[in-house]
Amino acid sequence: MRYRDLSYEEKRKVVSLVFEEAERMKQEHKRINYHELSRIIFMKTGVTLSHVTIRYWIVGIRRPMGKFKAIRRPPDEDAQIVRGLILTDINPEYDLHTIWLSLGTTKDFFAYSVQRFLTKYGWATAKPSLIGSTPSWWTSASLDYRSWIHELQKPIERLTNEGRMKLLSGVISGDGCITLHSTNQKRIGFSIILCSVQRRKAEIYHRVLESMSIPHNLAKTRVRGKQGRIEDLVIRTRSYYEYKVIIERRDAVKRLLADLQLLQPFREIKRILALRFIEKDMLDRDLVVPVWNYLRVLEKYSTARSQIRACELIPDEEFDKKHLDKQRMLKQLRRELYEYADIVRELKPTATRIISDVRPSHFPF
Repeated sequence: MRYRDLSYEEKRKVVSLVFEEAERMKQEHKRINYHELSRIIFMKTGVTLSHVTIRYWIVGIRRPMGKFKAIRRPPDEDAQIVRGLILTDINPEYDLHTIWLSLGTTKDFFAYSVQRFLTKYGWATAKPSLIGSTPSWWTSASLDYRSWIHELQKPIERLTNEGRMKLLSGVISGDGCITLHSTNQKRIGFSIILCSVQRRKAEIYHRVLESMSIPHNLAKTRVRGKQGRIEDLVIRTRSYYEYKVIIERRDAVKRLLADLQLLQPFREIKRILALRFIEKDMLDRDLVVPVWNYLRVLEKYSTARSQIRACELIPDEEFDKKHLDKQRMLKQLRRELYEYADIVRELKPTATRIISDVRPSHFPF
């Protein structure tokens, strides 16, 4: 069967399969074998595609869906969000005609949020993946190199304030947080913190905030030798320092909260609530802390549920290749889920009562 004879919907499925198989090859073999990819597409769909055609699709020389159904689109007003994500969680690979983007996370709600956002620029997919020994979610996308490279490398000084705010939105969606600090024994203030173990990136955040006249502080903490643990895996920090850019002044925090557009769903909820707490001057410790504790545990509960879902969807063969016990892993994750569920049930009544007093009418819960 020839590709040109297919309906639009059939073509779309074939194109999606081509890019998914290409991404799988890149992960497993660090390269794409176009002859083998052509054979796989024929075996799975019965559609004959030349290896040259497939290569032209992937490197961006040809458009698989034709002139009016282009897969990849140029930057728009939200393009700096992509740049912010690349500075934090998204890993870019630069090819001759293509910028490949990949994101590994344990949170399916973040993976799918990024995938939906990147879909407007072209092909993007999110699927469960075993990253190391951790059930996770893998988001992949591709951008046209020629139209995007200048946008991603544009000097900070040439960005508008709106573009700088979009850049910060991507950064905070990745490696930022909205947290609390004490102003006195009864009152709480909000802080926005941007973190990085690379001094170069912290200096970029500093320049962006400085160009917007947003007051902030810089902090450097020695982290070399610190250890973390994921299940039985001990993780040692190889970087010497962690750099933090901290915004604490109430007017600066309020300005950012009003204009940010966060892709991480829980951070977006915190942004909306923090802004409402500030606007209504409801900053008593007894009001804010229960809500933040509830959201923190609810995110951990949702992350555990995401990992369980990924673990169930990943084929058993993937675990066998790495000599991992899938059932033992599921048992451990379910135990964590039940523990978090008990805490969520305990914290929910107080938190939801407070949220109902401050939330806007369009709030999601």
